[in-house]
Amino acid sequence: MNRLSWRDWLTGWVVPIVIGIGIALGIRAWVVSAAYVPSASMVLAIPNPCYILDNKLALDVHGVRRGEVVVFHFPDDPTQLYVKRVVGLPGDTVTVTNDAVYVNGKKLNEPDITQPNLRGFGTYRVPAGHYFMMGDNRSVSYDSRFWAQKYVARKAIVGEADFVLFPLSKFKRIPQHF
Repeated sequence: MNRLSWRDWLTGWVVPIVIGIGIALGIRAWVVSAAYVPSASMVLAIPNPCYILDNKLALDVHGVRRGEVVVFHFPDDPTQLYVKRVVGLPGDTVTVTNDAVYVNGKKLNEPDITQPNLRGFGTYRVPAGHYFMMGDNRSVSYDSRFWAQKYVARKAIVGEADFVLFPLSKFKRIPQHF
């Protein structure tokens, strides 16, 4: 019986495994990754709890757009990832009233938002390079209206939330709109 030399073993097993791990880590860092959503702030768009897939390349291709659901580092604690909908773009003025959200004086068309804005009323001016985020389930969402650092920097945005992955019974594409 022929024994494998250490060189054959290295090139036949170890090198392909190391290359595979490197490719997987690269995909996770620059293309797609999974994120856990523990809260109900994005119900109906995202059930809770669940795992979602975030697309890191989408925002590099088309930029950040109003109405997109994105994954980002929470401004008040960057070790945490949050998932919310982009409502205000750089330079926008966002006004939150009891029954509506206005951007630059124009009422947002939000047919899927069924909860009133019970709190967090006011006018917010989004600085350059930053975004104003809100959850779809407005009555329970801890979003830009309540944070100490109200706005999310572009560099803190990880990617676009594309799919609910798990549980499999909830698998779906996450709606991006406005």
